[in-house]
Amino acid sequence: MSQKIESMVKNAFHKSSLRAEFVKSHIIRFSQEDHGVLAHMLLIFRFRSTEDPETINKIIQRVLHEKLQDAVGPPKLHPESVEIKEINKTETDNFLNNCCGTRRNKTTSQSLRIVGGTEVQEGEWPWQASLQWDGSHRCGATLINDTWLVSAAHCFRIYKDPARWTASFGVTINPPKMKRGLQRIIVHEKYKYPSHDYDISVAELSTPVPYTNVVHRICLPEASHEFHPGDEMFVTGFGALQNDGNSQNHLQQVQVDLIDSKTCNEPQAYNNAITPRMLCAGSLQGNRDACQGDSGGPLVSPDARDIWYLAGVVSWGDECGLPNKPGVYTRVTAFRDWIASKTGV
Repeated sequence: MSQKIESMVKNAFHKSSLRAEFVKSHIIRFSQEDHGVLAHMLLIFRFRSTEDPETINKIIQRVLHEKLQDAVGPPKLHPESVEIKEINKTETDNFLNNCCGTRRNKTTSQSLRIVGGTEVQEGEWPWQASLQWDGSHRCGATLINDTWLVSAAHCFRIYKDPARWTASFGVTINPPKMKRGLQRIIVHEKYKYPSHDYDISVAELSTPVPYTNVVHRICLPEASHEFHPGDEMFVTGFGALQNDGNSQNHLQQVQVDLIDSKTCNEPQAYNNAITPRMLCAGSLQGNRDACQGDSGGPLVSPDARDIWYLAGVVSWGDECGLPNKPGVYTRVTAFRDWIASKTGV
């Protein structure tokens, strides 16, 4: 329903005198009222600072009243119930930062050559964490609420003591935007080295992180959600840019293709090593992949509303960026109930 209402509002402004000023609409939440459901929506515009706020409010209200009369449901909208309230940038940021899966400063340039990737701007992937053992980067992780991270089980195979781990946030490891200790690490009960199956873990931070423009949580997909080949996907990490290379201080990103398990299980690829709890992503031509040090980090994909979801956890692969050897990820939907049972998220 959120997508449908946002689309109706977007169309209303695109057909109005405010088409150039309108940036986006974003449903924050729904509340139950006596005569239906009330949608609380953030509307973002670009106006000159010299514009009169009261006049702007009246124009926005008029556009919504006029244009939404003609909107075809469901849902059935009642434009006469629309109320507009101006909020400042801080309030806007707080609303968006408390929503999962929202991004700032999205790079518009295509990823070029992580292997084959580009550096990331502050706020692009705000859920990315670096996990450090005695101060050295070992793995990536993903923030799923203010106190829990999702990572790979193999990251904690040798290094088990939470007291010697720290998690840092921001696009650089040094200096970080925020840093926290770990107080608890939970590795999936069925993970058994050297198998790559069930390669998932969750880690609890010593104290919660406050959500900001550059640090906040990813959305978790429902267990029933299916990601499809052709879906937009990115993998991010501080890992090496080539096989056996050094970790990077600055976060890297690369766009990858989801590759169906049948193709990934063919003899020239992984020869039936891919279980239903794994997914493959990268390029069969090579050169776009996660690498050493990216383990545990996020493979993410947006929905139609541009809200980002955690699809996979960097797990394993045959070296980095080789033809017919895409990256293999732990399939998050297969462990959605497990994550909820351990973290309450």
